Amino acid sequence: MEGARTIEVRRVKTYAGFCGGVKRAWNRAVKAAKSTDEPILLSGKLIHNTPAMRELASMGVRVATDEDLAQETVGRTYIMRAHGEGPEAFEAAQARGFNVIDATCPIVTAVQKIAVQLEDEGFQVVLFGHRDHPEARATVAYTKRGFIIESAEEARALPFYPKLATIAQTTVLQADYLEVVEALKARTDVFEDRGRVCGWTLHAQDEALALAQEVDAMVVVGGRDSSNTIQLVRVCETACPTFHVESPDELRAEWFSQASVVGIAAGASTREVDLASSISFLESLPAAPGAVAVA
Repeated sequence: MEGARTIEVRRVKTYAGFCGGVKRAWNRAVKAAKSTDEPILLSGKLIHNTPAMRELASMGVRVATDEDLAQETVGRTYIMRAHGEGPEAFEAAQARGFNVIDATCPIVTAVQKIAVQLEDEGFQVVLFGHRDHPEARATVAYTKRGFIIESAEEARALPFYPKLATIAQTTVLQADYLEVVEALKARTDVFEDRGRVCGWTLHAQDEALALAQEVDAMVVVGGRDSSNTIQLVRVCETACPTFHVESPDELRAEWFSQASVVGIAAGASTREVDLASSISFLESLPAAPGAVAVA
């Protein structure tokens, strides 16, 4: 007698786990940790993924505390998070004598430069993103008058500006950004759209949505505070039941009692080990009785 059939797991083909910017930041932090026995200090969470941050902590890489900053800092290593920091943070770290390592994602750095350029050209700079997100806060910190909006409703409520330019937090949902752009066009005579949603983010959203349309349920593995992960969950939820977990031990068998085929995607700061372990758990579950695999 054949054994009971188990769930078929389909993983997105390309865009899951560490993106280029995260790999760059991670490698810089690990290299720094291997170069000294002293703790390596971070300006904030290097990436938005708790299991990954725990792994870094085990290497001696952690977010700087007030106590750390009250001690002698000359010559110690201080890493600027992948989301970026404003110019005052860099100046303060250098003034303390830190050995500063800039782990800002290059795409974020490019957006910061665009913001400065636009303001120099006389535009009012508006960033579409999340006010409490470090990337958005860091980017507008490079401008004198730039500010953050979170919705098209806010865009429609803005006063009129002679020249208005928009940029974007690199991990927002493209459809949301385009709605904001249309709203802002009515608030100015001269409009410049310089928003740049990260290509990895766009491809990941497209891949996840395509897979979600083929399966009974989706799992998205990624940080609770990860913007790009949250957007993946949003797009998948439009197609099928979707479960967001930060680590494989959060998965529950009962979520998949009616599933035969489950898709899995992951945010840009998710470790491969967490993705692989989640797949292994899902593949151990029995497929729903009488279920027919999705074509």
